[in-house]
Amino acid sequence: MLVSIEGAKPAEQQTPWQPPGSIVGLCNRGRRFFALDDVEGLSCLNLDGTVAWHAEILGGGYSLHKGPHDMAVIDALGRLHRIGYDGGITNLSSTFEHILKAVFVGEHLVLAHEDGTVQALSGSTVAWTRKARGDVGEAITALGFDGAGHLVLGREGYALVDGDEEALEMETWCLKGQGLLHRSDLKTRLTHTAASSDGLICGFEDGLVTSYSAGEHTEIIRTNYAVQSLMVRKEQVVVSSWFYLFGLTASGTSWKMEHQGMPTLLASSTDGSVCYFAGEDQNDWTDPEPIGSFSMNGSLIETEASELNAWFQEGANEEQLSAEEIYREDDSVQNLLTEEERDLLNKPVEHGLDLLQEALGGVVEDSAEEHSTLGTLNMNTELLLEALDDEMSNMAMMPDEDLFDALNEEVLAPVPPVPRAGEDREITCDEDGTAVVVLDGLHSEDAQNRIVMWSWVDSTGKEIATQPQVKVRLSAGVHRFELRICDSDGQWSSDSIQLSLKRA
Repeated sequence: MLVSIEGAKPAEQQTPWQPPGSIVGLCNRGRRFFALDDVEGLSCLNLDGTVAWHAEILGGGYSLHKGPHDMAVIDALGRLHRIGYDGGITNLSSTFEHILKAVFVGEHLVLAHEDGTVQALSGSTVAWTRKARGDVGEAITALGFDGAGHLVLGREGYALVDGDEEALEMETWCLKGQGLLHRSDLKTRLTHTAASSDGLICGFEDGLVTSYSAGEHTEIIRTNYAVQSLMVRKEQVVVSSWFYLFGLTASGTSWKMEHQGMPTLLASSTDGSVCYFAGEDQNDWTDPEPIGSFSMNGSLIETEASELNAWFQEGANEEQLSAEEIYREDDSVQNLLTEEERDLLNKPVEHGLDLLQEALGGVVEDSAEEHSTLGTLNMNTELLLEALDDEMSNMAMMPDEDLFDALNEEVLAPVPPVPRAGEDREITCDEDGTAVVVLDGLHSEDAQNRIVMWSWVDSTGKEIATQPQVKVRLSAGVHRFELRICDSDGQWSSDSIQLSLKRA
C-alpha cells in the first residue's frame, strides 16, 4: 500500500501495489517512490501505484541507499550497482563486491566490506580507503555520519589475544583529507548511529543509547535490549528495542511505548511531527501486527507499565440485544432449506426413534414381541445406571487436586517445539554457477505455538535471517546452515541442513 506522509496525516490516496518479493529498501524523491525487493530488483512507482520503470538486479536486492544524484543498490551477493532516479544504470569503472554496509556521507558513497576494508567513492572512483586493521581481520558493525559530516564507524576486531588491537572501537574520520579524527574503546558493540545537531546519537547491542560529542559518550536511554533501529527528528530521539519504543524529547523527558510486534522500521512525516513504526512478533501463527503512529508534538500520557499496550487494542463494541431478541423464534434458517429438507426436519419424532432403534441393532435387547413398545428402546437400563453410578463414585472419592491434575494433565503439560531445518540436498547451479535456495523452517514442530524467535545462521556463525523462511543465492560448493528457535521459556534448540551445489 502506498501512502504519502507529507504532513501530520497520511494522504487520502492509498494505492495497492504487489511487489514481486519482500521489500528490503524504500526511498522517495519528489512525487515518486523507489522500492527494492529481494527477488527482481528496483521499481520506480508513481503515487497512483503504476510502475514508471524497473531495473532488474540479478540475485535480488539487499539494501538501498539514497544519494544526492543517484541511488546505490547492494544486491544479495554483496555487489554494488549505481542507478539514477530516471532509471539509468551507471557503468562503474571498477567492480565492488563483498559489501556488508553502505551510507552516503555528503557527496561520497562509503562502502564497508566483509574483510573490514572501508572505501569512499566519488562517482565511481575510489577517493579514500581505510584498510582493515589487525592480522586476523575485523568486522564493521556500524556505518554513519555525525552532525559535522564526518564518517563514523564501529568496528569489532578479531584479536585472538589481548594486545594493541582492542576488540570493540569507534572511529571518526574526515573524508576531506584530514584523516582519523578520533578513536575510542567501547564496552559493547556499536550497531546504529544517527546524526544530531550537536554531534551523534549511538545505539549499542546491550540496549544502551548515548549522545556522543567531543570524544565523550553520555548515556541518554537504557533499553536493556539490543537496539533495532534509531531515528533523530526535530531534536527528538526514537529507539526501537525488543517489543518497545523508547524516546527522549527535545526538553529531555524520556518515554516508553509497547507494540504488538518487534518494531524494526521507523519513519517520520517530512515535517517531523508524526512517527510511524512497524514490526512483526516473528510468530507465523498470529495475525499481522499493526503499523503504529503517534504524534511527536503531543503531550506525554502517564500510565501503568502493565497498560503500555492499551493504546493499540480496540475494545469490543458489540451491540447489546434485548431479551426478546435473544429468545425469539428464528425461522430464517428454514427459509434457506429445500422443500424436501423442510419435510425431513418436520417429521414426527416417533419415526426418528424407530429408525434409531433399528440402526442400533445389537445394543437393543432381543425381547418378546408382546413386551415391545413402538418408539422405545428395550435396553437394560439398570445395568447402565449402575455402571455410571460406579464411575461417578470413583471420581467423587478422588482428592480435588488429583482430580484437577488428571483433567488438566494434557492441557498443562508443555510440549517443547522441535526445529526442522529440512533434509540435506544436492542442487544443480544455474549457468552463472549460482542457485537461489529457500531455507524453510516452517515444518518445525510447534504444537502449542511456543516459538517466539527464529534465527538462520551460516557456517561462519553469522545470522542471515530472523524469519522461518529465507531465500539465499549460493555458489557451487558445500554450504551448511543452522536453524535456531527460542521458545516462550527462553530455551534455544537447533537443527542444521547441508546443501551441496554442483555446476551444471
